[in-house]
Amino acid sequence: MNAERSTHLRMRALIRHGLHLDSEAGLTDEERQLRHRRRIETLISVCWGLIVLKCFVVVWAVHHYAMPFNPLWVIGPTVTFAFLATSLYYWLRD
Repeated sequence: MNAERSTHLRMRALIRHGLHLDSEAGLTDEERQLRHRRRIETLISVCWGLIVLKCFVVVWAVHHYAMPFNPLWVIGPTVTFAFLATSLYYWLRD
């Protein structure tokens, strides 16, 4: 039980250190804001990567399973709203 708890605490410390959650104490407001912005922009990049992956999977699935519709009916709204959300973030962030 004690070994399990220490493993859990080490894992928690590793995650907090990897996400830099424990090092915000001595930061100024500007540094904190820049760090937050960098995290959000990393999340946006990951989400765009997932959208690109989804587009490839949709095109493959529609052609592989001979579905009777155009894959752009799925891809179009996804990319449109993702672009809208990303544009709004960059327009309103400052």
